[in-house]
Amino acid sequence: MDPLFAIGLILVSALLAGQFVRVLRVPEVTAYILVGVALGPSVLGWISATNVASLHVMSEVALGLILFSVGSVFSFSHFRNIGRRVVVLTLVESATTGFLVTAAALLLGQRWQLAALLGTASMSTAPAATLMVLRECNSRGPVSDAVRGAVAVNKVVVLAVFTLVVALIRVASPSTEPLLGLIYDAGFHLAWELLGSAALGFLVGLMLAGWCSRINDYGEVQMLLAGSILLCVGAALLLELSPLLASLAVGATMVNLTPTSQRLTVALARLDPPFYAIFFVVAGADLDIGRIRTLGALGGAYIIARSVGKFVGARAGAHFAGFTPPQQRSIAIALLAQADLAVGLSLEVSRRFPEYAMTMSTVILGAVCVFEVLGPIATRHAILASGETRMKSPATCGVWEQP
Repeated sequence: MDPLFAIGLILVSALLAGQFVRVLRVPEVTAYILVGVALGPSVLGWISATNVASLHVMSEVALGLILFSVGSVFSFSHFRNIGRRVVVLTLVESATTGFLVTAAALLLGQRWQLAALLGTASMSTAPAATLMVLRECNSRGPVSDAVRGAVAVNKVVVLAVFTLVVALIRVASPSTEPLLGLIYDAGFHLAWELLGSAALGFLVGLMLAGWCSRINDYGEVQMLLAGSILLCVGAALLLELSPLLASLAVGATMVNLTPTSQRLTVALARLDPPFYAIFFVVAGADLDIGRIRTLGALGGAYIIARSVGKFVGARAGAHFAGFTPPQQRSIAIALLAQADLAVGLSLEVSRRFPEYAMTMSTVILGAVCVFEVLGPIATRHAILASGETRMKSPATCGVWEQP
């Protein structure tokens, strides 16, 4: 299919699906993903695998915009109030999930290396689907702030743990490379991934903050914002850094350095809906629902253990962080979605450890088919239960109607 026709089909189908699911009180994110599954190679095949591959660049841009929005929440004054609670929540929730999934894989007779890799991947929470539900319902409050912060901190935690697990596997494997060399290589990669991404985001955010105060035309503000995000994402991919962490740093830098950050937030709200729709439809088209049938006992154990870990870990973390019992119950079901980072880790495992590639890929991609559909529904339920949605009617809230 011609790429332009595919984009038009995606946007029109996403708009129709979004209007339809409001009656059913289902998140628009879930509708977009299901539209992608229906149009993609797994079902109708109207959007081919070639179309999906060609549109991945737009997915990178959408992720950059989403993480920019997350970063813009973290003003110094705001993060001083919620920072410690978010870190406690994320660490407890991630550790519980990773431990349960690793233990489940070991009980099923898997090697400790594969079990640890699956446990690390299970810790990740999909920022795109989770944050779009928060935005769809225009939610504000302690639960919403905790979820926004948790998905941001989660990225850093998962990348750090994955790098350490890879280093441990390499150290435990027969190798002629000196032990100190392996440790140095792992430490350098971790520092480059985290510090390099933060530095790139800071530089782009500094440029954005400085330039934004010099222009008044609304169209030029949108051009500056889009150009900055594209520049950041492209540079991160070129330098083998994390586009997600870099975009997060851009938003955090911007909101703390310019008094006109609200103007950029409004510009972003009017710029990004088509990118988000394309992103989620493409994500759905990229899912191979046939993998669900091949999950087997290990895949089933992964899904159950991760679900329990996210629920129990998030609730315990919220308790230790000082949230009220009703807030704990809402947070416990708001962090279930899983997609981009887990798939990225699966691909990285395929490159580094080919012997675990097939099992890892089957389990992760099959589980993503489940969590990317059920996760947004759980998040929406959590936000409605918390009472933090600011729309006149939860049944009519949508990303196409900006507040």
